[in-house]
Amino acid sequence: MLELAIIVTAAVAATLTAGTLIQLNAGTTQLTDPRSATLAWILCACLAGVGIAVGLRRRPFFLLTAALIWILLGVLRPTFNAGDGLSAEYFPNLTWTGPPAMSVVDTDLSDARIRQRWNGRPPEEFSVRWSGFLTVGQPGLYSFTTTSDDGSQLLVDKRLVVDNGGMHSLAARSGSVRLDRGPHTVELRYVQFGAASVLDWSWSRDEGAYAAVPAWALSRRPASYATVVNARIVDWGLWSFAILIVAATVWYLRAGLNGETVGPWVAARRHDVTASYRNTASLVFSFAIYIVIVFVPWPGGGSEWRFFDSVGTTIRDLARNTVTLPGRFETFQAQLNTPEAGEYVLSGTVREMLGMLRGHGVDRYQLSDSIAADAWSVQGIVTSAWPRKLEKDAKARFVLNRDPPIPGCTLIDTQREVSLVYCP
Repeated sequence: MLELAIIVTAAVAATLTAGTLIQLNAGTTQLTDPRSATLAWILCACLAGVGIAVGLRRRPFFLLTAALIWILLGVLRPTFNAGDGLSAEYFPNLTWTGPPAMSVVDTDLSDARIRQRWNGRPPEEFSVRWSGFLTVGQPGLYSFTTTSDDGSQLLVDKRLVVDNGGMHSLAARSGSVRLDRGPHTVELRYVQFGAASVLDWSWSRDEGAYAAVPAWALSRRPASYATVVNARIVDWGLWSFAILIVAATVWYLRAGLNGETVGPWVAARRHDVTASYRNTASLVFSFAIYIVIVFVPWPGGGSEWRFFDSVGTTIRDLARNTVTLPGRFETFQAQLNTPEAGEYVLSGTVREMLGMLRGHGVDRYQLSDSIAADAWSVQGIVTSAWPRKLEKDAKARFVLNRDPPIPGCTLIDTQREVSLVYCP
């Protein structure tokens, strides 16, 4: 049915549009590519055009108009060349020399961004250099402060304003320079001799309060203040219209699915979405848990970065199954509750426990004290085994094979590191 095709396409396009608002990997990438959302809206517009030609009564004019404005703003934004960050060079040495390990663009100049660029495992010794332009809106005496461990230096208009260089623990240094309205060359250098890595920089005007240097003021090319303001307006418009699109799509889906054309067809094929749950609240809670799993890092040394690597894989796996949602909710629900695509990040212990839970159909389980002492293992099994529950009074218990035997418990299954026992 043509109207149903338009509804489904609009839902997919709106989901992709909403994904452009979500930042992953410390803000360096978006959950979805705006180009994918644009292609989806073009397809939706084509289907709507066919619908208008054949006399379709429900026409998503408002929704498609909002999507068109969002697309045009996305095309317009790169033409401003403002607020797009500074050019960054990461060197595997202490002297900012030789070919860089990577040349990227950063909007956030901080130790968090540095660790993300090195995939969470920066070398013991390295240096970073950011260069570009800083646009100020009002003339005045600007003061800058860098707080770093180890060294940092800030140059504005090729003048050394802050010298916080050398090998040292956490230290803050400040400097001032008088700036006119408009763009000024800026270069921030950072060097790490080992151990802790910390970097932060802030500014103030005319002895006012210090604040973080905003990303909108940093550009790779010289940009006037008016250009920077226009770029910020376009950014605000992209966010606003993306939210408007999502709201308009929800209204259009609700009206379309209840309409006289699609409504009876959906009603004839609708399955009870709470069939595998006690009530609708349980279903909603399941979705909420999944969102938390996706966007909250797991504990453990460095494991949060491996988990973020798996998020994209899991999202793509679920997206492929989204098309099966109408009339096959149970299949999609199973994929949602047990997203196996990202399980390669789990430890061997957790994977063994998952396999035994699934193989023996265990719904309730508990963990031995030695397993429960590892926060990473507890987080991994609780989130990955959902909706199977970790409960203190469960008779099925996981124990490490090196643990002493538990009197009165019967062995159910054993793997290389973990065993599942029954304790009445």
